[in-house]
Amino acid sequence: MGLLDSPHYNHSLDLLRRFVPTPLRARFIIGDVRVTIETNDFSLFPVLPFDNAPGNTSEQNFNWRLVRDSDVPVFLEEPMFLRSAGVTIVNMGPACVFGVDHDRRGLVGFVGAGVDAHTYRDFLVPLLSRMTNETSGGDSPWPTESSENTANV
Repeated sequence: MGLLDSPHYNHSLDLLRRFVPTPLRARFIIGDVRVTIETNDFSLFPVLPFDNAPGNTSEQNFNWRLVRDSDVPVFLEEPMFLRSAGVTIVNMGPACVFGVDHDRRGLVGFVGAGVDAHTYRDFLVPLLSRMTNETSGGDSPWPTESSENTANV
């Protein structure tokens, strides 16, 4: 499965799985943005160019924290986007949810075990890349205001 330690994270005080250890870390390049990815599953590292540059320009940095939740075997549902002033949430049912903090330039996501490598590579990585580029000043990946799956909070 690619998970470190036990495939099941159980902690009685962390029902929302906010503190799942994510010991795997790598830096990638997405467009002009350096993305540091922290995860608990090797399969959640995207097939993108590694960032080998020694410099660290903070205005071009972005952080992803991706947690594989092995207790959620269901498949993705149709995405629903929830937006507020500085935060965007993308909910795809119990199998997948992502939150982007635009001000802190960070993304947190939970990916269920039912999301296979093909779906992750061909659907989720491009979505996360668009979310990152949009937060960093690129084109918006979000549906228009008239979209039925978008809500402003």
